Amino acid sequence: MRAEANRLRVLDFDIETRLIGFHKGGRFAPDGCEPIAIAWSWCNPHAVTAHVGPSKRMLREFAKAYAEADMVTGHYIRKFDLLVLNGAMIENGLPLLRQKLTLDTKGDLVAFAGLSKSQENLSEMLELAEAKYHMSDVKWREAARLKKNGRDETIRRVVDDVVQHMELREALTTEGLLRGPRVWAP
Repeated sequence: MRAEANRLRVLDFDIETRLIGFHKGGRFAPDGCEPIAIAWSWCNPHAVTAHVGPSKRMLREFAKAYAEADMVTGHYIRKFDLLVLNGAMIENGLPLLRQKLTLDTKGDLVAFAGLSKSQENLSEMLELAEAKYHMSDVKWREAARLKKNGRDETIRRVVDDVVQHMELREALTTEGLLRGPRVWAP
């Protein structure tokens, strides 16, 4: 898989969201939120692009990078991030994100039970250098309301998640814990 990834233009990304509207059963679901920040990198932890929104500009900039990628990667992107982003594209009158080769470090893990599959847990279990940046409820409220401090905290969180994810994907690949990439289609 490493040789294949070296030939592909791979975009690593993450989003942060806020809840909107009414929610069934209090569950955190893609249909109950909108993106408030997006970060992405061409697999270089020293070059991460980040935008805070929600805004058409944020979505357009990400969509441009997405279109240039041969493959996108992230944690739980096929069942969350990509769905949320396409919902935001529809709401903002922008073209949908199209079919793309994806490597999802949650969805493409080898089968196992008894351990959390969160990015944070997997990173700690594999003793990675990059730690998850935590935000308190107070900080999340400021982020959801797009206050200045909340915007800054959200950017830090989404950028750190991308940097941590790049290290996680490499470690999972090295350990043989990921199946191959799959095509995602809206």
